[in-house]
Amino acid sequence: MKQTILLPVFLSMAILLNAQQSNNSFLFSGSVIYEQILKFDIQLEGDAAQFAHALPKEQKSEKILHFSEEAALFQNHKSEEPEEAVPMEEGGMVITMYEPDNKTYMDLVNKELIEQQEFMTRIFLIESDMKDEKWKMTGKQRAILDYPCQEAVSEVEGKEVHAWFTPEISVAVGPGRYCGLPGLVLALEMEDGDRTLTATDVELKLLDKGILKRPTKGKKVTREEFEDLVAEKMQEMGVEGEEGGGSMQTVVIKINE
Repeated sequence: MKQTILLPVFLSMAILLNAQQSNNSFLFSGSVIYEQILKFDIQLEGDAAQFAHALPKEQKSEKILHFSEEAALFQNHKSEEPEEAVPMEEGGMVITMYEPDNKTYMDLVNKELIEQQEFMTRIFLIESDMKDEKWKMTGKQRAILDYPCQEAVSEVEGKEVHAWFTPEISVAVGPGRYCGLPGLVLALEMEDGDRTLTATDVELKLLDKGILKRPTKGKKVTREEFEDLVAEKMQEMGVEGEEGGGSMQTVVIKINE
């Protein structure tokens, strides 16, 4: 009789343990959609200056972060209209804005970073080690999508970055290279507020293994080689670059008649 009574108890405990393990895996993987806002300060000279007031002052787009405990992928969120057309009043011209298909892959196990970046119509694959940024907690708190978040600040390549992360989802990832905090980053503010990312949707789920793919498109270069190339091209164009290169964010603007 003891064996008959104890066996169902052991089975129940095993089922409960498996359910808990499944729930833990479920909570530590999923996808986040962010709204990104870029503010522009475009200076035009000569005859083109008459169109300066008609140029957009900001651009909104959606980004998506897929994550697990082993890896994460940050990229553009696919939409039916990847380009945004803005008509101009003068001369029937139309401004078209679009963002290149840049991607950032984070190998959390081997601490590797792989970035697919488009620059001057060329695509590069930048491989580097993940850096441990020195984050400082500010003590500030806020709720994002009903998740309690804490603020942390760091200086990344000479620029102050404010990150809001939630310890309730304990994966050390965030948009792009901004990770390493004890929780998922749900909001970022960079470049004195000229670039912000804020989560608009969080979905915790088991990811298909095919989603977290390493980028493979582009010429392989080191981060130093890529930054030297960018600095050289900026100098040729008469644009003063910033030391360190930073995390480049590109929006292509076309003016068509």
